[in-house]
Amino acid sequence: MAASDLDVRTTPTIPAGRIARTRHLWRLFRDEKRNPGPFYDYLAAQAVADIEAHGAPVAGQVIVDLGCGPGFYTRGFRAAGAEVIPIEYDFDELTYAGDDTRVQAEPPADAMVGDARRLPVRTGVADGIFCSNMLEHTPDPVAVINEMVRVLKPGGWGYLSWTNWYSPWGGHDISPLHYFGPELGQKIHRKLGRPEPKNVPGVNLFPTHIGPTLARIDARSDVVVERVEPRYWPWARPIVKIPGVREVITWNCVIRFRKA
Repeated sequence: MAASDLDVRTTPTIPAGRIARTRHLWRLFRDEKRNPGPFYDYLAAQAVADIEAHGAPVAGQVIVDLGCGPGFYTRGFRAAGAEVIPIEYDFDELTYAGDDTRVQAEPPADAMVGDARRLPVRTGVADGIFCSNMLEHTPDPVAVINEMVRVLKPGGWGYLSWTNWYSPWGGHDISPLHYFGPELGQKIHRKLGRPEPKNVPGVNLFPTHIGPTLARIDARSDVVVERVEPRYWPWARPIVKIPGVREVITWNCVIRFRKA
């Protein structure tokens, strides 16, 4: 059974107002593991509107969707008129439609299976690169950032978002036990008889922090950082300037940059 057999997707309406958006997003997130479509379709619509609002056109642009999964963001960018190059490391993620393994999503057209540390994309081909919630799943975030910058044209934009480790959802399936550390958190998780996690610390989930990641990008001479903010509550942007506090409260960090 395909996910497309279950519903007909339309572009989600983004509620007006900070509180309304946050409440709506939280309701969708609570059902994300069982039914990820509404949550990520909403995020995709929000991402397109957000990128355009910050001065980066989408229509007619070549955009790499890095860690595309079943193509939520690819569909959103294509609907807005972009030419999208979807790339995913894990073939199974291209058809992932939630915890019900009987249901499969339709992979995005022209998707490529490739390693984000060695992207199968020519240097300087992209007007933009969008990487959502993938960085914490690689053991070498520096290599991923290097590749993101490499494939951009001069002046091209990058959008890098990930769930930082010390946030409430940093351990993904084992949260909040990740606060005991990757190894001990897993042991407690298993002792409690909880289901085996899809995202296993040390295997396909790695502690990734805001301070070191931002420092690596700031140190580059070929990148200009434009904005750093909490993805789900961008109005609280000042907290990302506070070491320690930002690692917990941000929940999901976004770094927007341009290639010099």
